[in-house]
Parts: sequence; structure tokens; C-alpha cells
Amino acid sequence: MKAPTFSSESRSSTFLKVKGQSFSLLCQAQAFPVPLFRWYKFLDGSSRKQAVVMDERVKQVSGTLIIREARVEDSGKYLCVVNNSVGGESVETVLTVTAPLAAGVEPTTQTVDFGRPAIFKCNYEGNPVKTVSWLKDGKALPGHEEPVLKIESVRKEDKGMYQCFVRNEQESAQASAELKLGGRFEPPQIRHSFNEETMQPGPSVFLKCVASGNPTPEITWELDARKLSNSDRLQVGQYVTMNGDVVSHLNISSVQTNDGGLYKCIASSKVGSAEHAARLNVYGLPFVRPIDKKMIVAGETLFVTCPVAGYPIESIVWERDGRLLPINRKQKVFPNGTLIIENVERMSDQATYTCVAKNSQGFSSRGTLEVQVLVRPHITPFSFEGDANSGEGAQLTCYVGKGDTPLLISWSVGDLELTSSSAGVIMTKIGERTSLLTLTNVTAASAGNYTCTAVNRGGTANHTAMLSVNVMPYITPFFQEEAATNGDSIQLNCHVAKGDRPLKITWSFHGEELSSHLGISTAKFSERSSILTIASAMAAHTGNYTCSASNQAGTASFTATVLVNVRPTINPFYLESQTFAGETIQLNCFVARGDSPLLIGWNVNGQSLSISGSGVSVTQVGPRTSLLTIGSVMDRHSGNYTCYAENKAGRAEHSVTLLGLLSHYRVAERLAPGVIPLTPRLPLILQKFRFSFGDEPLEADSSAVRQCGISRDRAHQSSAGGLTDFLGPKLQR
Repeated sequence: MKAPTFSSESRSSTFLKVKGQSFSLLCQAQAFPVPLFRWYKFLDGSSRKQAVVMDERVKQVSGTLIIREARVEDSGKYLCVVNNSVGGESVETVLTVTAPLAAGVEPTTQTVDFGRPAIFKCNYEGNPVKTVSWLKDGKALPGHEEPVLKIESVRKEDKGMYQCFVRNEQESAQASAELKLGGRFEPPQIRHSFNEETMQPGPSVFLKCVASGNPTPEITWELDARKLSNSDRLQVGQYVTMNGDVVSHLNISSVQTNDGGLYKCIASSKVGSAEHAARLNVYGLPFVRPIDKKMIVAGETLFVTCPVAGYPIESIVWERDGRLLPINRKQKVFPNGTLIIENVERMSDQATYTCVAKNSQGFSSRGTLEVQVLVRPHITPFSFEGDANSGEGAQLTCYVGKGDTPLLISWSVGDLELTSSSAGVIMTKIGERTSLLTLTNVTAASAGNYTCTAVNRGGTANHTAMLSVNVMPYITPFFQEEAATNGDSIQLNCHVAKGDRPLKITWSFHGEELSSHLGISTAKFSERSSILTIASAMAAHTGNYTCSASNQAGTASFTATVLVNVRPTINPFYLESQTFAGETIQLNCFVARGDSPLLIGWNVNGQSLSISGSGVSVTQVGPRTSLLTIGSVMDRHSGNYTCYAENKAGRAEHSVTLLGLLSHYRVAERLAPGVIPLTPRLPLILQKFRFSFGDEPLEADSSAVRQCGISRDRAHQSSAGGLTDFLGPKLQR
């Protein structure tokens, strides 16, 4: 007996096949007894697997999986599992079904107003697809590697031609689409601005900005990135000229040293913005204005300029924990007081930073900046577990593994936001980071893209899973758990887990439709289940049983292999009616039926036969016959001789009895239960003369008288005598 094994080169295989081609995937295992083969396919992107669905196009013959007219969806990783009564083994096969690449973009042209979103979808066919990329006006768009390209808010620079490229190692395909801007809009432009100025404290300052655009922009003012508003010494005003330009003034009366800094005017509208900045230097001692707390998202770059007033300033530096920056390669400090930290991380960059401004006389001023690093949400990818069918349920779990709390988690399908009042939808919040979406009753209208969106202070993340609703039947894979033994009952349950009703379920055996055949019966357990029952298994029941389910959409089938093991059967053998001392006895034990391999052996009086010095020999003749030979029979050879045969299905025995006194043998046959057979020590020659006590059983404690003829020279002599002379007046227990 041998457990299944594979050669080293067969343990992993990779095949590249062309769409429409027919081929076979081999599972060449060496094993004894003959093993059971099962094929599985791994679900995309996971370690989960499901049994390969057999139908008219995909069939299994022994361990070989035959695929006709291959489709792209046949691609994937397959697992062949081989088992027998000794053990099991498996082998993986990776199949790629290739098809020419083709691409198209929808819509091919779209006109979008400024500030509105725009979406392009790249539809492609073919296999394999290694990469998807987007270009705008012939230049690559980094970070866009998905089939859907979304522009959240269209700006002037977004108009142009967009191209989608799909590629693999052999070829590529591309398609293009155009984005046009709607309406007669014009982003803001700064037409007049102010210059850098240096002055003594005391006088008043007038700064002016003029901007144009359609729609008319609004102008705001900032000092060192902080928005300015009217106060006692500061006035902001603006008006629109006859030609539509916007004129804005910033007036500062009685300028002081602390009024110095970087002034900026910003013209903005819904279609864009424009800005201009210049410094106002006011003589005086260094002064660092209070710096607002900076919140930045992890992975982004921090830009901050120290808000310094006073003039002249000799140096502006940044410190952290008393150490002068930069202290690593991510940090950069510029003479104008600008600090840049690239790829900000919470663990290394969230801290308090100090800006120090000094003049040539050694006077200085300090300001502190608190930097808080925000972590935007990250959603663990999820997907539906295969296609759904009408009437079934479906569920998605959206888990936000990373990101600051509090989190706002929501669901949508397509462009429709889902709420607790949406029909057939249950949304359950589990803790702060998990939301469970349950579709209680899937219908064809339920198909679509389901998106989970998570929002926190750091940003937004979303993940989408597509739900496909099939109406064709799907049969849950079923198998014979283990080989049956002759006489056992076998049951196969065919359950149609998916598929629209009404359903028709039928069974076939080796391709022949059956309802009652060779003791096989089928019964419809429910609208989706049918049970095949074999009441008493026999060798003829071994084979392939196929359950087929059909409805208006199509037919699905699944085939299970049934194995029936047969117990041994020994042909009866007997002793000759007369045996003389010194003669040869031979017993022929032949196993007429039963699965190989067989183990054949002998017992004497319930104990293993000891051949050494016994005058008894055992000879194995082929796989099914064993001969026991007594070369010279003697009184000590008396006893019960049993031949037994074993296989994995069971055991069979056959026994004969060799006794020194034949008459005792006959009496012992008919004693009532509990009677102990007598073992008189009479010469073995008595065995040659038979006599009978009749056909009626003898009772214990009763007498019996019969004649026995005894001869030493083989000439028969008779003498009338009573057996009671030997046994006594009554039979002894």
C-alpha cells in the first residue's frame, strides 16, 4: 500500500493557453490503492478555494481536468487533491488564458463646468492585464492606476485629451477621451500688485491689488499666512470697476515694527484663484508673531515660514528640543525662515518646533510651532464572496485599520448614498472602525458597485466591491466522504445553493439518466435539494454520479465519484471423510471475491499457527490462494483449523475441525449449549469408521447406544456393544 506521491517536477506547473483552445490539466500521482482525485480553484487574491464546477465544457476524467474552449475567467491557480486510505497529497497548477487586449473609454467626450466632478472609465478586454495607466495630453498621470479616473473638482488646467493604456508583457491597447470646460468662465488673474517696501515706523501704508475674472473674483489679504480683517489701524476695502475688474486696498495707519512681514493678496472664484505676495520691512528689533498650530496629514510635506517682523534681521533658524535643524535628510531650513519637512510621519515629526530670529546686535525673538500629524483613513480591502443570486443575502465588512478617530463611515451603491431606511439594506456599526453592510434579499436590481467611505480630519478613503447577481443554478460541491464497503448504504446530497426558481434536478450514472437503477433511488428533498441513495452498495455501484440542475437561465452539473470496497469471500473447503495416521492432509483456502491487496493467514484453535517443528506448512499461491499442508497427520494435529482473509473492507473466515475421535465429533455437534465436548484418548484409526446418533438432538444427562466397528487390518469387523461401556450410563457434561 502506498500513499499518493508526485514527482518533484509535477509539484508546481504553469500553463499559458489561448482563449478558445481546449486542453487538459494533469494530476499524475502514484498511489495504491487507487486514489480519489478532486480539483479546486483558488478565489482571486485569496487563500480560499472552491471545488471546480463540472459541466459540459469542464470535465474530470480520473485525475485529469479537461477544459474545452477556454475562457479568460478560467485563468487562476488550481489545486489537485489526491487521497486514498493510506494518505493524501496535493499539487498546484497556475493557468493563464490569454486573449488580445482591447480598450475603450467612456464617455468619449464630456463637458464639465468648473468645480464639478468628472469621471472617465476605462473598459478593457483581454488577458493577462499587467498594468492600467492614464495619460493627459501625452503625459503620464502618476498615481492613477485604476480603471476609473475621477477628477473631484474640474479646473481650467484639467481640460484636454485623456488616454487609458492597458499593457501586458506582449502587447498594449489604448483608448482616448476628451474633457471640455463648460460655460464661459475665466479663472482670476492679478492685473495690478504691490512691491516690496522698507520703511521707518510711523507713516501709513497703502497696498493695492487689482484682479479680473469671470465670475468676478473676491480678494482677501493675509499677513504671514494669517487672514487679515478690519481693526483700529488696518482697513480692507474693494470695489468693482466698469469693466468688471476688482480693486482692493489694504490701508495701515501709523505703521509699527510688528506690522512688518509677508503680505499677500488672493483673488479667488469658483473656477480658480490667483495671488501675489511681497514683504513690508519696518525698522526695529526682531519680533516673531504667534504661530498657529499646524495639522498635516502623514506622508505630505510640511511648509512653514517663520512670521518675523523687525528690520534688519541677520538670521532666522529653527530648533527642536534645543537642537538646531536640520537634523536629518527630510528637513530643510532656508535663510528666509522657511522650514520644509518631507514625508511627515507621526512618530518622528510630530513635535514642537522653535523659530529664532536675531539681528546683528544680538537681540532675538522666539516663536513656537506645534505640529500635529494626522493619519488619513485606510480601508482593508474587501469583496463579495462570489456572485449572488436572487433571494440570497450578501454581506460586506468595511474595516478602517488605520486612521485617526473619530471616523465617519458611510456606504453608497453607484451614485446613491445608502441609509438605514434603504430597502433591503442593514448597516451595522461595530466599534469605532468597522461597519457591516447586509443585503437581506438580493435581486437583479442589487447588482452594482458598493463603496465604503471613511472620513476623518486627515482625509478620505474609500473602497469599492462589485456585486454580480447570477440567475443560473450553482450546485454546492458534494463528495463521498470515504470509500464504502460492500453492503453499506451510500447517500449523496445535491443542493442547488444558487439559481432562480423553478429548478429541475436530475441524476445520471456514467452519463445515463436514472431514477431507480441497480438498487439506486433518488428523491427530491426540497425545491433546491435532491438525495441519491444506494441502500446496499456493491462493486457495480462504483463510478461517477452527476447531479444536474437547470432553470430558464441554463444548466449546471456536478460529478462525484463513488468507490465501493468489497469484503473477502472464501470458498468453503472440507476434510476428507477418512484419514489414516501418517497420511497427508492439504487444505486449499481460495478467496473468490474481495478487493486487493489481501492478507491471508491461518489459525489453529484460535491461535496463530506455529509452523516451526509442527509438521505443518503454509504456501501462498498467487494473491488469492493459501495451501495448508500436514505432511504426516498425527493425534497432536487434532483441532480447529481456520483460514482468514482481510482487506481494507473487512475480514472473512472459514474453519474445519480435525478430531482424533470421529464419534466424539458427532456427539459434540448435537450437545445442548453449555455442554463441554469429551476428549477421549482413542486411537486415531477410530476416525475411519462412521456411525450416527440420528437426526434428533440429544439432551444432556440422557443415554445413547450405538454400534461401532473396529478393525486393525482394514477388514471391517463388527461387534455389538454399547457406547455406554465407554461413556458410562449417561452422557457426561
